Amino acid sequence: MLFATAIGDAEQTALLLDSSGTALAGSYIDQRGRDISGEIGSALSGVSTEVSRSMRLLSIGGWTAVVVETDAATIALAPAAEDAVVLLASSLSVPLGLVRRVLSRSVALAINWMRHRT
Repeated sequence: MLFATAIGDAEQTALLLDSSGTALAGSYIDQRGRDISGEIGSALSGVSTEVSRSMRLLSIGGWTAVVVETDAATIALAPAAEDAVVLLASSLSVPLGLVRRVLSRSVALAINWMRHRT
């Protein structure tokens, strides 16, 4: 529910993953209706560290987002607080500008949530 206000009615889903890939908020429901957040998190564990390392090696500054278009979806990742990452998966019908805007809003929600959780 954390990302509901950012996503709205768009064909998108969002996850907040910690540095080890554990889903802290959000969900990722596959076509069969299963929540595969754990599997997605496992596949992406350490991604923030690797992207940061790559950016440093290339001397192009800190990372703000990575957006990848696949045959099935558009996947966008952005750093949040405490080495966490926000993942946004969008239908290919969602315009890239909207993907970037929803990703930005989702990151802001995630950072705020992480600051205020107990």
